[in-house]
Amino acid sequence: MKRFLLLSLISGILLSGCISGTQKSKNKTLFVSILPLKYFADKIVGDNYKVEVTVPPGVGPETYSPTPKQMILLGEAKAYFSIGYLGFEQAWLENFKSTNPQLQIFPTAKGIDLIRGEEEHGDHSHFQGVDPHIWSSPKEARIIAQNIFDGIIQIDPQNGDTYRKNLDLLLAEISKVDSTVTQLLSKATSKKFLLFHPALGYFARDYGLEQLAIEFEGKVPSPKHLQTIIDAAKSGNIRIVLIQKEFDKQNAEIIAKETGSKIVQIDPLDYNWPEQMISIAEKLSNTVQ
Repeated sequence: MKRFLLLSLISGILLSGCISGTQKSKNKTLFVSILPLKYFADKIVGDNYKVEVTVPPGVGPETYSPTPKQMILLGEAKAYFSIGYLGFEQAWLENFKSTNPQLQIFPTAKGIDLIRGEEEHGDHSHFQGVDPHIWSSPKEARIIAQNIFDGIIQIDPQNGDTYRKNLDLLLAEISKVDSTVTQLLSKATSKKFLLFHPALGYFARDYGLEQLAIEFEGKVPSPKHLQTIIDAAKSGNIRIVLIQKEFDKQNAEIIAKETGSKIVQIDPLDYNWPEQMISIAEKLSNTVQ
């Protein structure tokens, strides 16, 4: 009898601890769509919230499907910070909301001059033809950071001063990246660059460049399109082919062989956003002749 009472007491304590832990963690989690957004959110919220990312490393965000574990975590999340135009978001955001009716969704593209009508990519389902890659430029990253801050202030105003200081530090870091990228690209003698998936549209627009994409309407490029790209690369004296890590190199290798170019891997979806932006600028400035 005493053993039963002792076990019951221990079980009650453990259960109480679990409930307390659940209550403590509940609504202390934020979700973001992709890793660059996690970088910005982490910088702003510090240790006040745990930031979960929906799309894991090495996976494309256009057709991704969240795991059951992510859906469970989303059921207890306080807010979701979205790009707003990625394919998987259009398919899943309503499901996220039905899983957690209290979930607040904040679009981070608010206020950005969106590039429209350039990325109707078949299976990619870019919403209304909007280029969703807004994080690919430091100039747009400032707006994204501000949008994340504005959302955080809505859900946790009592820590506003801390978040404001963190935002100021992040904006200073973004400005430094912008300055470095500008300086690096000033060394490039060509304004064109070649890449597989057109993920650097905002980067190109904001720094006076032109991206030439191998991918055509979200599908394997036709021989005619490949030849067009090869001719453009030759006439533009482009010596590198940028390719994201999640894509097959086969068509990029064809173009590289025909033009004598070098394939260079980039990862715009990497968590270390400042490093990636500077790395992309370095690759363009050092190899676009």
